[in-house]
Amino acid sequence: MSIGEMARLRGLTTETLRHYDRIDLFKPQYVDPQSGYRYYSIFQYEVLGTIKELRQLGMSLDEIKNYFNERSFSKSSEILKSKHKDLVSKLNELKDLEENIRGKIVYMNHVAKINEFQTVMLREIGRRKLITLNERINNNLELCYGVIRLENMLTEKAPILASNRLGIIIEEADLKTKRFEEPSAIFVVAKNKEKIPEQYQRIVPAGLFACIRYNGELLWNRSKSLNKIFDYLDETDYQIIGDALQIMHVDITITDKPNEIKFEIQVPVQKV
Repeated sequence: MSIGEMARLRGLTTETLRHYDRIDLFKPQYVDPQSGYRYYSIFQYEVLGTIKELRQLGMSLDEIKNYFNERSFSKSSEILKSKHKDLVSKLNELKDLEENIRGKIVYMNHVAKINEFQTVMLREIGRRKLITLNERINNNLELCYGVIRLENMLTEKAPILASNRLGIIIEEADLKTKRFEEPSAIFVVAKNKEKIPEQYQRIVPAGLFACIRYNGELLWNRSKSLNKIFDYLDETDYQIIGDALQIMHVDITITDKPNEIKFEIQVPVQKV
């Protein structure tokens, strides 16, 4: 068979067969010394089929050359077992990534429906484990480096984009003295499977939170919203019982439009 006929039989290109010849992976049965044309035997059909199948399994050309080198049942079996283990690992990674992205789409659909801003509401929120560097952030430059360090501590795929897991911790002492613009530590809400050293963990107990959402491009512009929360607490006889969280609902990872950026402040409270 000509190189074109063999290529068509296996759904490959003639350039692929020429490349296989050059690297001594799959050589023609005969090469015409005058024309240089390559000719193949039908009996080479299964060898080429095996190469194609191994490529579909994700094996490199060097791995395939090794596969054909002094083949035996035990050697082939071990190679396929190793490749199967790699494929299972990749499938699990893809499964985690798909679940992560699906959750983000659900979250973004939810956020798109939010239209209540600068209104204080009480919400019960469950227990959360935070990952934090325990370092106060003074400006946007420190914020950028801090977020990078936090992301590098996570093992999950696409963890921060389009989520409500990134934010800052507003210390209770700063709240009670109304130092609302003080530097604050950043955090990421951890998922259960994350194994993080204890010195970087902080637990936020489940409880009642006074919450307010607001639009704004800058993380630090929170005084107006916090003052509204304080006014609400004074009117309803609630008191602050811990550190507050400022959550980034929509940030620069998913929009360039300042009016689309959304934050939520959550202050833990109890009835006086």
